[in-house]
Amino acid sequence: MFSVSIVGVKFLNARPLLAGLEAGIDAPFPYTFSVAEPARCADLLGGGQAQVGLVPVAALPWLPAVQAYPFLGIAAQGETTSVLLVSRVPLEQVRILAAHTASRTSVLLARLLLKARYGVEPRVLSANPPVEAMLATADAAVVIGDPAMAVNGAEGLFRCDLAAEWLAWRGQPFVFALWGVRPAVPREVFSLLEASFRYAQEHFAELLPRWAASHGTSLQRAREYLGGLLRFQLGEGERRAVEDFLRLANEVGLLPPRGALWCHD
Repeated sequence: MFSVSIVGVKFLNARPLLAGLEAGIDAPFPYTFSVAEPARCADLLGGGQAQVGLVPVAALPWLPAVQAYPFLGIAAQGETTSVLLVSRVPLEQVRILAAHTASRTSVLLARLLLKARYGVEPRVLSANPPVEAMLATADAAVVIGDPAMAVNGAEGLFRCDLAAEWLAWRGQPFVFALWGVRPAVPREVFSLLEASFRYAQEHFAELLPRWAASHGTSLQRAREYLGGLLRFQLGEGERRAVEDFLRLANEVGLLPPRGALWCHD
């Protein structure tokens, strides 16, 4: 049996989903595990270098051979503090948007919200944190993950939490990432993904200080973030929200249509 290559997101928000994989828990097939930025995870999965990947939701329409596992992901019911649109001007005046190269879903969400709620379609430039450098050539910037958590309410900047903005607009949770699976992967991979998250739940107290330290945040903030703001087990509401997001983005020309999305264990 071939070894299954699994890639996960390197940010703090993914650590509970990856805990068992990082610990090397047993599986009925050989596997390797690595981490990368979200956009890179999608590239590896799309190119076949990985067979399983935690990928941005917005990448899925570009990966027609990949299906999404419907029961685990990175989601939020409101504010996350780690997916931000930061602007030097009121949002209805944004003309140039600096897009964090690590992100696909969050940049697309920002563009969708700016068009639907504020009536603007800014030119998008690829950029990387720190935010100050991103805003040197843009009116606003999308920043995600650990760099976003380092952004505190700097004076003179408008700060928009994108998941909270989505909730206010659509009344739904928002799902940022899902496990994508290529064809011919052993079906037991779904049990491995569930076991990896279960490992995090069972060892949360001992893992949390390590996660906080390795991502440069306080233990209290990591606990609030991973134990309160984010959710990792997905229900029907989250699945509907994914479908709604992809449909809306397609309707305004930001994404191609997506066929059958979900796989089942």
